[in-house]
Amino acid sequence: MKIDLSLEQAYARASEGLRQKMEYSITLLQKAERLALAYDRRGGYFLAFSGGKDSQALLHIAQLAGVQYTGHMNLTSVDPPEVIRFVKQNYPEVELTKPKASIYHIAVEKNLLPTQRVRWCCNEYKENAGAGKVTLIGIRHQESTRRSKRHEVEISSYKFSGTLEGFEKYREEKLKQPKRGRPPKGVNITNATGERTIGCISGKESLLISPIIHWTASDVWEFLNKVCQVPHCSLYDEGYSRIGCICCPMSSPRQKIKEMKRWPHVKRGWIKAIIEIRRGGVSQRTLTNRNPVVRYWSRLETHYNRKDWGGTSRIPIRNGGSAGFRIAPRLSA
Repeated sequence: MKIDLSLEQAYARASEGLRQKMEYSITLLQKAERLALAYDRRGGYFLAFSGGKDSQALLHIAQLAGVQYTGHMNLTSVDPPEVIRFVKQNYPEVELTKPKASIYHIAVEKNLLPTQRVRWCCNEYKENAGAGKVTLIGIRHQESTRRSKRHEVEISSYKFSGTLEGFEKYREEKLKQPKRGRPPKGVNITNATGERTIGCISGKESLLISPIIHWTASDVWEFLNKVCQVPHCSLYDEGYSRIGCICCPMSSPRQKIKEMKRWPHVKRGWIKAIIEIRRGGVSQRTLTNRNPVVRYWSRLETHYNRKDWGGTSRIPIRNGGSAGFRIAPRLSA
């Protein structure tokens, strides 16, 4: 979706606070564009798109900045259908990348459900996207305590986190380091002065740029509704404050219940995966309370009546070395 709006018109529609943040974001995008083009001269920035409000704001601020980018959305097989339809209808230029295997299939292969502590799903479907490129992401400080500690320029492998100016100093220091043995890994790129230097990312790493990291949720909505005047996904109008994967490990048990009632095909998919894990993937010795499969269902049992899950059944579980029984949800579709 290309907005028919000049930068001056956009500034005129924004409040003073939002205008200052827009100016900062656009300056960051324009300054860092040379790095993006150095790693991908044809595509420029790798813009990570999700169909949510933050990724919309990210895409349109990149449009207003006049920088070169390509939009990409990595599907996970548990994306809300409403989001996929919204992206296809309103952002057809964004490339939709289908997963090589569903999240259920990978869970069975790993003998492990994605959990808050072991979120292998993000690494499998999201974090390696844009490897070897400069990636635009739509994270914001206000979203969580963890993200409040993030910075606007980072290397995905955590080798650097700071400002664009700090990253330039980091690169200079890397060049000053004595070269021993093999030459340093990286991509040869040209800086602003035309000098050949060594890139600081290699392999599956990516340089992450977060242009809207200082924006609040109200800034995002003002930008979309008042400045850009673009539509948003209908799930927001139904009370969803954030849009992501169905039954994300980071969501609360209450949210998971709500989502599995709305999208029962996801519930059926996870039930089949758990049954498969219990049949052959998880041995009796490892099926303890420490096992993520058991912990996942136990948390839901703690908060809700078991009748929501089709009744109860007893499964044998070793506990502290002695065989015992624990009430567990009956796995019925």
